[in-house]
Formats: sequence, structure tokens, C-alpha cells
Amino acid sequence: MPRLFELDEWAGCVSSRGAYCLGSFELQPAQRPHALYDLMESYSANYVDNFNHTRVHRGACLPRACAPHRAQRLQDWFSACVNASTWSRYNLSARLLRLEYCAAAPAAPAQALSPSQRALAGVLAALLALAAVSTALDLTLPEHARKGAEWALAWSLPGCWRALLAPPPRSARTDLASFDGLRVLTMLVVIIEHVCWITTQTYLTDTRIYEQIRGSIDVVLMTNSTLVVQIFFIMSSFLLAHKLLQQRRRGEHVPPFSTFVETMLNRIIRVSPSYWMVVWFAASWWERLGRGPLWAPLVGSEAAVCRRKWWTHLLYLNNILHADDKCLIQTWYLAADMQLYAACLALTLVLWRWRRAALAVLGALLLASIALLFGLAYSWQLVPTYVMHRPESVRLAYDGERSFNVLYQSPLGNVPGALAGLLLAHLHHALLDHDVPLSRYKVFGWVSVASVPAAAWWVAASPLALGRGPPARLPAAALAALERPVFSFFVAMALLGAMNGVHSGVRRVLSWRGWAGWARLSFGALLLHMPINKSLVAARLMPSMLDRQSAIVEWFGVAAVSYMAALPLALLVELPAQRLHRALSRPAPRAAAAEPADKPSL
Repeated sequence: MPRLFELDEWAGCVSSRGAYCLGSFELQPAQRPHALYDLMESYSANYVDNFNHTRVHRGACLPRACAPHRAQRLQDWFSACVNASTWSRYNLSARLLRLEYCAAAPAAPAQALSPSQRALAGVLAALLALAAVSTALDLTLPEHARKGAEWALAWSLPGCWRALLAPPPRSARTDLASFDGLRVLTMLVVIIEHVCWITTQTYLTDTRIYEQIRGSIDVVLMTNSTLVVQIFFIMSSFLLAHKLLQQRRRGEHVPPFSTFVETMLNRIIRVSPSYWMVVWFAASWWERLGRGPLWAPLVGSEAAVCRRKWWTHLLYLNNILHADDKCLIQTWYLAADMQLYAACLALTLVLWRWRRAALAVLGALLLASIALLFGLAYSWQLVPTYVMHRPESVRLAYDGERSFNVLYQSPLGNVPGALAGLLLAHLHHALLDHDVPLSRYKVFGWVSVASVPAAAWWVAASPLALGRGPPARLPAAALAALERPVFSFFVAMALLGAMNGVHSGVRRVLSWRGWAGWARLSFGALLLHMPINKSLVAARLMPSMLDRQSAIVEWFGVAAVSYMAALPLALLVELPAQRLHRALSRPAPRAAAAEPADKPSL
């Protein structure tokens, strides 16, 4: 079969002022039957595992790779060049299907900075100045002067560093030590999946290797590992409900409206500054930071989307509005989490007075959500996660993929994980109310410990139940509705045991105190790993290799650079915003009573 991807030398073409074109072509035989084309169609029919080999993707330097042509437009010359090549080699005509770009190498210097780029540079300079001034004050002010100037110390680098490495709060009856390690581990799993995902979007040297290993159990595990995002939803809703239920146990008064407003405000301040800063960078400076034959379709096109729909990110609606346009695709989670966080907060406050019915109500809502997802999946022929991550769908960044919009990135599709977190919190506190020592029940201990490998087994084995190739409608709908709830159940059982003192090797590893700082940097790594990885791939001058070895090496590299880049983002943006908010919202101290005149001042 014709090679799926080919790239002419880009650097030499640019240096010689040649015109470079990049595009996709539809192949057609001159007459049927055509043995080679029939083979290509048959092979491509398994769209779950294979690329569409009736479409080829080419990057060509017109003066070097193509014969002279009378066409006035570069794209006509490009189309005639590729068509002549496929016709002479395979007796197949090539019709231009999608033109990414076709332009001569720019002779003029780079364009002047846009107002958005200048503004972002000014904000970064201001942040550095604030950090310098705040750090100087932190190092020079005496202790008594700090108490009234916490707001001025918000950007202090030593203060932010201490906040970054501060140990998480401990509770005598609820052991949450494993949450930090689980957050870091989940983030690393997300990064390796995205490393393979981004490489699939580029030009590959050998698609045969990728297609042959796609059905292997380890590759299925990696491809389907995006289910681990449910762990973030579970922890988010659990911690929300756990905090409120602790207040109820202490007998504190919780006014619903003010609690909702204050909690959502804290959540927005926690997430927004770093998030909006990265979106601003993607919409302004990102496009200027590299070059290459694939830079325009991979980075330039995404930066243009960010300039169009930046306001949807500010409103946390980017997963719903213009859902097919992807700007920092991983940020769908932040939008869905904010939406579900608000819904879970409202639901928890509604169930405040009916705590005995909370478990029944939440269980009924979970079953109803599963039934609704199954009905939508069957009616609209939606597919589960593994099938959705098929090669051609990934190449198009799920453009027009209804399963991605309805099941994957929408709040509706992630309701099971959020409800599982609420159920876990209410069940845990019900056990505390009745003083049930779960760690003493051996059967539960075995179930809790076994839930960790069971969750991994479910991720790796559940897609195999559909068989190879395109799945049938009913099994696909059933798996699409059940894959997240079943995975969430195993995770919830493991967390319930860890919180109640069930011993296991996994719990000991995840409870290491050194995870705390890395866990706080995981939010920045979530925001930054995609632009870092995509910049690495888009700047390559030759097609990429995608196999086990290259994926592992790039995973370590991208993860390391992402966490290193997350450090200045946390110290200059995320932590200062939180410290400033706490300083400004803290009630003013009462005036001290007048002291005797003969008492020496301190």
C-alpha cells in the first residue's frame, strides 16, 4: 500500500526560498476491480485499530519534489504533483481533500508583537516585580509587622515555597494521606496517554507498527487509561462533601446560599489564575515559539481556536460551547469539574437536613444517570472510550465525534464519577457516625485491596469484550454507559479502605509525605504538558516514531519538563492568588485592650 505519511525536507526548502505544501489526498482507482485498492479498503474497514489507507498525507517542496507546472496557484501545482506520483507508482489518482497550507518561505522578519502579546509580557514582568518586592519584604520585615501586611507578602517566594511543601492536614478518623500520591500517579497516567495521542496526530514513519500493537493488552490499557480522569472527579466531589459533613458533625451552622457562594468563589480563585494565564499564553505567544512543516496545522491552528473561544474558558463552558473547536483539549476537565462541583455542592446542601436518605437518593441518581447514558449511547450510536480513541478520530482531534462531546467531555458523561465521590463521602461519615471499624473486617479488607488491580483489569480488559473491529451497537452502548461507573466503584472501594486504615502496599506508597509538593504541582502539569508536548512534536522536521520505547522515553521527558514548568506557574500565579485571597478575606483583628502604663511594650 502507499505510505500513509510522507514529508519532503522542510529546512532545505525554506532555505532555498521554495514553496512548501502540506495536505491530505483521497485515492481512487482508475477502474474496478483494483487489487491494491480493494486491499486498502478492506484493511481500512477495521477503523477501530487501523488508519484509513485510502487517504494519504503529504508534505512536498514544489520546486524540488515536483515537476514544473503551468498552474498559477500553488495548491494546483501541489495537487498535480502528488497525483502524478501516486498514478505512476500505484495506478491510483489522488484528489486534494484537505489543504493545510501552501506558501513560499517567508523572506520578511517576524511580525510585530500583537497587543495581546505585549499585554501578557507586561503582566509577566509585573508578576516578577511583585515577587521581588514581596520577597524583600518577607526577608526584612520584623515579625510584628507581618501580621498586618499578609497581603503584601502574598508573592513572597519563600512564603509560596513553604506553602508548596507544607504537609497536608491530618485527621484522626479519616486518613487522606494517599490522596496526594494518587493525584500524582493519575497525572502521570494522563501524560503518557496524551504523549501517544499527540504523536498519533502528527506524521508517523511506520503506521504498521502502531496498528499491529494497538490490540495488545498493554496498549489497550494505555489507550483506555483516560478513564483514570474519573479519579479526579471522585476526589473533588468527595473532598467537597467531606468538608461539609465534617462541619455538620461539629454542629456548625451552614447557611446554604452563603456557603454555596463562598465555596464556589474559593474554587474559582483556586483554579482560574493559572488556567487563564495558560490560555492567554496559548492564544498569544505559543504560535511564535517554533517552526517546522507541522507547526502550522498542529500549533498555529490551535492557537487560532484559542483566540476565537478564549471567553468560553473564562466562563468554564469550553466543553459545551463550540465543542468541536479544541483549545488546550485537556481543559475540558476543568470546565466539566467546575460544572459538576457546583451541582454536587448544591446537591449536598439540599441533602443537608435529610442525611439518612442521602445514600438512597445518591444511589438512585447514580442508577438513573447510568440508564440515561445507556439510552443516549444506544439511540445516538455512541461508542466507549477505547473505540472513540481510534486513529482517524484522534488525527482529527475528535472533530464531529459525538461520543467525545456527549460522553467524554460533557458534565453528563462524568456524572457517575462525581456521584461516586458523594456516595463515598456520605458512606464514610455514616460509618463514622455508627463507629464501624472497617479495618477490622477481613472480607472488606480483601475487597478494598483487590479493587486496585480490579480497576486496572477493567481498564485493560473491558474493551476486549467488544471483539476486534467495529463493535455491535448494543454492546458498545452498554460499555459506554458502564465503563465509568464500574471503574469509579473499584476506585471508591480502594479509597474507602485506605481512609479507614486497611493496610496495603499501594496505600503505603501513595501515603508517602513527599507527594504533597508534587501533588500541588500536578495542576500546573495538567495545564502545561499538552502545549509542551505538542510543541516538541510540531517542531520536528521528520515524521515521528510511535512504539513502546519511544512512548516511554517521551513520557518521562514531557512529565519532567511539565512539572518543572509548573513550579514557576505555582510560585508566581497560583499560590500568590490563594494567599492574597486568604489575606484579604481574613477578618481584621480586634483592637487590643489598653495596657497599664508601667508595663513595658514588646
